[in-house]
Amino acid sequence: MNMMTTIFRGSDAAIDALRAEFGAVLADRIIEAEALDFLWEARVRERYLGQQIGWHLDDEDASEELSRIAILSVLDGRWHVAMCLVDGEGAAVELLWKRQFQCLGEAEIALVRAR
Repeated sequence: MNMMTTIFRGSDAAIDALRAEFGAVLADRIIEAEALDFLWEARVRERYLGQQIGWHLDDEDASEELSRIAILSVLDGRWHVAMCLVDGEGAAVELLWKRQFQCLGEAEIALVRAR
């Protein structure tokens, strides 16, 4: 069963603040390095894809159940679709992949097709 949820958030103000403080080039590098956090906070829709077991590399016996979530985000005027692993508390912990789109229609199709 796939569940899709619509969320209304915006993070363009955070991007504008980064650019004002650090300049465009450095701000873009920060956004790329922290893509998971920016895309997660800027999501406008999400789709539950299932559960996945996460393993802790430092402890062989420790595992946690994570949710695979496909997200549709609008960030800096561009649409993004990404797949994240999310812990039980609703925090994104890993970005598995992301794609960028110029129009909402193509991004919505990619969200529906995400596996």
